[in-house]
Amino acid sequence: MNSSPYTRITLDPNDLPGTTQQLVTIFDLSIDESATISRIVELYPRRTQMYLDAAQAELHRDNPLADKFTFDVETDDLVLFASDAATLIDATIEMAMYLSGFTTKIGNDDLWVIEFTIGAWKPVKRNIKQQLGITVADHPTGLVGLRPDPREATEGDPYPFRTLVSYFDQLSFQQMIMLAAREDVKVYFPAGTHPKVRAVYMHARRAIEEVGQFITLQDHQIFNLKLNNAIHRIEQLFDPGNLEPPNWVSRLVNNETSTASKLPQDSEPYDPFEAFIEQLFSDEEDNNELLQS
Repeated sequence: MNSSPYTRITLDPNDLPGTTQQLVTIFDLSIDESATISRIVELYPRRTQMYLDAAQAELHRDNPLADKFTFDVETDDLVLFASDAATLIDATIEMAMYLSGFTTKIGNDDLWVIEFTIGAWKPVKRNIKQQLGITVADHPTGLVGLRPDPREATEGDPYPFRTLVSYFDQLSFQQMIMLAAREDVKVYFPAGTHPKVRAVYMHARRAIEEVGQFITLQDHQIFNLKLNNAIHRIEQLFDPGNLEPPNWVSRLVNNETSTASKLPQDSEPYDPFEAFIEQLFSDEEDNNELLQS
């Protein structure tokens, strides 16, 4: 494909041959894949721009939970961070949703609201794929929460995910919403998981499916209403605005208040989520065996 780090493509429903030619020139697409994307772009209410940002793709590749595309809400453009056909198909379908009026919640002060919205889009995307005859992956591709292999243990917490889910606080709430929004990721909760942490995850998974159930491209107003109701229900049940920060943050603040002069200048707080993210999918063979069971 094109080696340019920043490539622009016009997605025009009124010029499908031209759109297809651009995509085939830039991406390594089969005839069937290019035909599929052409059918998706045909659904667009108007033309739009897509940008392939190869430089940012390197950063996103390091985080398996990071989205591979996003929307520029100021210009209504699609920004892509990967060049594989599966990502391109998902991105162009979600762009059809965006242009049709499905809310993104991008810019909301609460990150969990954006993450929940990302998850709620996925059942709708699945419905659109089924309508278009596109194969839908129905099995998880990753597993989160297993005890790390002792041979791969790093300095510090030997089981960071267990530490994360042992407390019901701002961090664990937000991460459970994020994981619930990833239908392709299976979560294992170890012994000692706080019951409210598990409850957030289970409720969010069900709510995401309910919001997107039976919704197609023409149903954006119904989707937006159901989404707002679901977000309000989560606020009622779990009161995320009043959750405490992680206990390691409180300990750090207290430490800095009483012994600031004794702390090294370059010290950083221990973040259990950051630690377990580093170990995520570290052993693909073990994960695949568990996913098959």
